[in-house]
Amino acid sequence: MISIVSAYPDFLDLYGEYSAVKLLEKRLETGSQQVKESTLTFGRYAELENADMIYVGAGTEDRMLSALEDLRGYAKQIREFLDRGGILEVSGSSVAIFCKSISDRRTGNHYEGLGVFDAEAEITPKRRYGELICSYGDGKKVIGAVNSSIDFKRNSGQKELFTVLWDSSKRFAIGSGEGMSIDGNVYASEITGPLIVRNPHLMDEIAEKLSGGKLPECTEAWYREAWKAYEHAFGVLSAESRITQDQKG
Repeated sequence: MISIVSAYPDFLDLYGEYSAVKLLEKRLETGSQQVKESTLTFGRYAELENADMIYVGAGTEDRMLSALEDLRGYAKQIREFLDRGGILEVSGSSVAIFCKSISDRRTGNHYEGLGVFDAEAEITPKRRYGELICSYGDGKKVIGAVNSSIDFKRNSGQKELFTVLWDSSKRFAIGSGEGMSIDGNVYASEITGPLIVRNPHLMDEIAEKLSGGKLPECTEAWYREAWKAYEHAFGVLSAESRITQDQKG
């Protein structure tokens, strides 16, 4: 039984983030895996001791800060979860929760983060939107949008998740890092969409890590449509960016 914990799905769901867990469950089930989903949210305790994955979706900056305060009570459990190789996926502004600190330039307030990432976050007064193409691993391409007012500064000890190939907003320099990664089990990215819904190859990678092996080919309609959507969106973005796709579904 694979246990997936959704953190604040009723609160951190700015871009339909709940769909990421639902489709990940469906992909695992096509490989005959049994999945149990539980919820961690305000006033509802979740047992992280037996969790295989924790998913934290995107929210507004103020909702992210509220979730941070609630998650402080789980800091020790989250550390233990990561130490035993649990998979953590974090999207959008919620990446800041797991940084060392958060500075809010809107109010002048400063917050201590959970300290999972060797990085600092700063909430700025201005929101910026951009469409991105990134690469990771053996050159696979990831697409998505960043709609954020938060700047992240990784320290030298913190590995990035993706490498930016193109950003329509020019906020990210070409070749710069995006997101946070730890030992291949942490997927923390500002990119939303949701990330693994728009990038089915990334969903497959996470599903296979959770299942402990290669999953059979999926022929279900929803999966084929996910790949069609990815290939169409990549085609549109690559036409603008002149980046060539070098992977197939």
